[in-house]
Amino acid sequence: MATIGDVAELAGVSIATVSRVVNARGRVLDATRERVLRAVAELDYHPNRAAQHLRSGMTGIVLILTPNMTNPYYASILTGIGDTATARGYSAFTCITDEDAARARDALEMLKHQRADGAIMLCSNGDPSLASDFAASYPVIECSEHEPDTDVTHVSIDNYQAALDVMEHLADLGHERIGHISAANPYLSTAERLRGYRDALKARGIRYRAQYVEQGSADYSFASGKAAAGRLLALPEPPTALFCISDTLAMGAEVAALERGLRVPADVSVTGFDDVQATMLHPYLTSLSQPCHKLGSTSMEVLLELIGGEHPEKEIVLSHRLVVRESTAPNQKGTK
Repeated sequence: MATIGDVAELAGVSIATVSRVVNARGRVLDATRERVLRAVAELDYHPNRAAQHLRSGMTGIVLILTPNMTNPYYASILTGIGDTATARGYSAFTCITDEDAARARDALEMLKHQRADGAIMLCSNGDPSLASDFAASYPVIECSEHEPDTDVTHVSIDNYQAALDVMEHLADLGHERIGHISAANPYLSTAERLRGYRDALKARGIRYRAQYVEQGSADYSFASGKAAAGRLLALPEPPTALFCISDTLAMGAEVAALERGLRVPADVSVTGFDDVQATMLHPYLTSLSQPCHKLGSTSMEVLLELIGGEHPEKEIVLSHRLVVRESTAPNQKGTK
């Protein structure tokens, strides 16, 4: 079995340089990196991660806190985290908190007892101080959701700008009676999307109507989206477009419209958010696409920087894009 010394000898570099390359840490010239990687491939060298972690006093484990694993949005992020963790020689221990703050805090106690080297939190579980409490002493970052006005490193998209982009699309199609299906949770993303909705109306000179804002369930369930859309579409002057803050809510809205004999998008346009279930139901959803896998992989890379004693940026904002499909079309009903 090849050793790191064998790789260093074949590549004509020091053992320290090989270590920097295989652990993706520190600066190495591109030509040198290529020489080391060729030697690694030729010798079929595999680092002994367990021994490395033992020598460094690390566990080789990172803790992931997620509200659930059934929502495809979280599943995609967890895949990104897991792929990157594996590539970097780490194992990811996932704790499903089910929005229980006590359960989340108990899981984070693993950091105190040196059973994990760091943690990625996908939600605050209703305790806004949870992340900052542990981040003060341990490598902890927030992914997707984060608490405002704290010093905790986080990775996310710009939910406010994303909402503006969705609303601009609908307004450009001539829609002024635009409904908003939000969710009954305390997430910053939910608040930012609602703020974007209201500000976009104001920017276009469109009157805000409180009756056009409905809430689905905290976990964005299909049934709650259907029920919320049903209430909006039963109004005396119903919206001609619905901006839903998740694909699942939007699919429920489509079904609610179809069951009322309405055509999507001829009678009502519907938009989703996340772009993880947008093609599961006809007509396919126009949806705001989040880079879910990249949110996970970037979070893992940033956490490893913290574990390694580095100081990454506190706020990492990834790009988003609106994917226009079949569920939106020009308004045919006029405006009032």
